[in-house]
Amino acid sequence: MEFAVKFEFRASNNEAEYEALVLGMRIAQDAGALHLLAYSDSQLIVKQVNGEYEAKEEIMVQYLQQIEELKSKFKSFQLHQIPREENFKADSLSKLASALEDCKTRRITMQHLPQPGSHWISSQFHQITMIR
Repeated sequence: MEFAVKFEFRASNNEAEYEALVLGMRIAQDAGALHLLAYSDSQLIVKQVNGEYEAKEEIMVQYLQQIEELKSKFKSFQLHQIPREENFKADSLSKLASALEDCKTRRITMQHLPQPGSHWISSQFHQITMIR
C-alpha cells in the first residue's frame, strides 16, 4: 500500500519517521491487516522500535508507546531497516506529498495531519483524500 503524508506541523526527521510509521500502522489496522512487515531507512527508529536502542527524548518515548500499543493489534509485526539509497519509493512519495497537484497518473492516498500523531486518533481517518 502506498500513501503520501503532508505534515501541517513542524517535525524533526526522526519525528517524521515515527509519524509515518504510526500512520502506516493505523492504516494497516483499519484495513484489517493481521500481519505487518514494515521498512524504514532510519537506523535510530528501527533500533528503538526493535528494542536495541533506548529512547531518551520524551517525544521518542511517547512515539514508542504508541508503536507498542499498535503492535499489539497485529498477530505479527516486523520492522526492518533498508539502506537509504534503496528507499527510493519512500523518497518519491515524500516528494509527491509536496507536489500533488502535478500527479494525475496514479491513485495515491493523502492524509493531512493537523497535529503530531500523539494526538491523532483513528476517527480522524475520514480526512483522507484520494488523488487521481
